[in-house]
Amino acid sequence: MRRVVVTGGAGFVGRNLIAELLRRYAEVEITSLSRSEGMIARLITHCSSSRLRIAMGDVRDAEIVREAIAGADTVIHLAAMKRVEFSEEHCCQAVTTNVVGTMNVLSAFSGDTFVLMSTDKAVEPTNCYGATKFLAEKMVQAEGAKRAGQARFMIIRSGNITGSTGSVLEIWKQQIARGNEITVTDPKMTRLFVSVDQVVALIIAVLESGENGKIYVTPRGEGVVLGDFAQEAIKLYGNEYTRMRIVGKRPGEKLHEKTHIADEANIIQGFERRVAVAIPEGAGTGAV
Repeated sequence: MRRVVVTGGAGFVGRNLIAELLRRYAEVEITSLSRSEGMIARLITHCSSSRLRIAMGDVRDAEIVREAIAGADTVIHLAAMKRVEFSEEHCCQAVTTNVVGTMNVLSAFSGDTFVLMSTDKAVEPTNCYGATKFLAEKMVQAEGAKRAGQARFMIIRSGNITGSTGSVLEIWKQQIARGNEITVTDPKMTRLFVSVDQVVALIIAVLESGENGKIYVTPRGEGVVLGDFAQEAIKLYGNEYTRMRIVGKRPGEKLHEKTHIADEANIIQGFERRVAVAIPEGAGTGAV
């Protein structure tokens, strides 16, 4: 692994991942392909290195993708439209970003290691976001089958990443600061939560020893009950007067999420434990 491209590299996971790749591998050169000027500025501040190159552009632009990926041996495809409610309202944008964008990245890729970042919402999808990531997974698996023995095509399927842009904890913290209340869709709802450190550790483990065609999932175990999680958030950020307002499920939302179905093939859990990744203190706190 010498030349790595991270699509969506200026995002929350991307910034933390790039910082760890630069720290862990002294010879690696990284290109981050992203479109947000503000996020790119944060990436440059967080990961100042002569081994980091910035490519500004959108994965929906096949020409820009080809230029960014040319000569890369490894691609980590993080770029995606991720918010369920926005994807429901702007379905065409979700499809062109998550499906067409993935097609562009796969078409431009000629290296030996490809990793797709997916989501638990791709399992038995009920919303546009989940459906687009389900299709992206299928395309990556098809490419892995076609190029078996020549390259590795692997999928990482993650739960909700705490501290990420637009995460529920971030929203609740802002709501408490604004009006001392938080909104909860359904307190009986369960969600799977994982830290950015766990996700970065899993990506590193997959890069180092993952197998073609496998789906690596995190976290392990049962989901967190949203009502209980909300109470903990109130203890952390609020006070005795902080209110919880129930707003009901949004279009496309499930009551319960899961990382895989019982008879799904090629699923691997807990793989991040195989590689010791010492994340610098504060890297996964949301401060970057």
